[in-house]
Amino acid sequence: MDESLNDLNRLAVLDPARGTEPTEMQWARSRAAVERIMSGQGSGAVRRSPARRWITIGAVAVAAGLAAVVAVPILVPGAAEKAVASWTAMPTSRTGDQVMTQAEICGSGEVGGSSATVRPSDVILAEQRGDATLLIMRKTSGDVVECLIVGKDQVASMGLTAGKPLPAPPAGTVNLETMSSAGEGDGMWSNVVGLAAPDVTAVEIRLDNGRTFQASVRGGWWGAWWPGPEGGEGTDTFTIIVHSGAGTTEHRPSELP
Repeated sequence: MDESLNDLNRLAVLDPARGTEPTEMQWARSRAAVERIMSGQGSGAVRRSPARRWITIGAVAVAAGLAAVVAVPILVPGAAEKAVASWTAMPTSRTGDQVMTQAEICGSGEVGGSSATVRPSDVILAEQRGDATLLIMRKTSGDVVECLIVGKDQVASMGLTAGKPLPAPPAGTVNLETMSSAGEGDGMWSNVVGLAAPDVTAVEIRLDNGRTFQASVRGGWWGAWWPGPEGGEGTDTFTIIVHSGAGTTEHRPSELP
């Protein structure tokens, strides 16, 4: 038997959704997403760096053999819808101690190398919005990764740095490291992450439809996720509002480094 098939068989037993049969509606959404990807339309995912891509656990991921194509974070049908339905505009900040279960799940993933031991101090930023936990954490390798975790087994993970610390932005400013959107229908969501200067106290996102919500800022990073396609619809479908000791500034994504 092909050794690659043996590998797939060994991985299959680790799939928490093994044996789960999606509904007809969920299958229809998944097929539609695959057809768009194969036709070149994708999900509108936009990356700041070609080295970054989402990897999923407990889900079927579709990838093409082109350097410019993002591996779309398609969570098991129903998980993304659950996260979106419970989303809140104001996140609840979490400490490393409070999210150790999620940090261990994120740390065990292969993105950035698996961490044999995970400590609360490895968590740089953590927020809770409904059923979903967003983490930015440092792996044993020194790599910084982002994980979006729904429940205890549905995870989308992306590498942010490759070992070497990134320089902080100038005082009073932020940058944009990555932005994307993924999913389909009721389960579509967007994500943005960047670095923040030490004096940045808060960041907000204002969509072009007027909806405004709070991002999280901690440890030199800022990030947010929300229901909708805006993170992948080009670069200027929302405004980033930055608060610091020097005042408040507003920026379109294309205006940020």
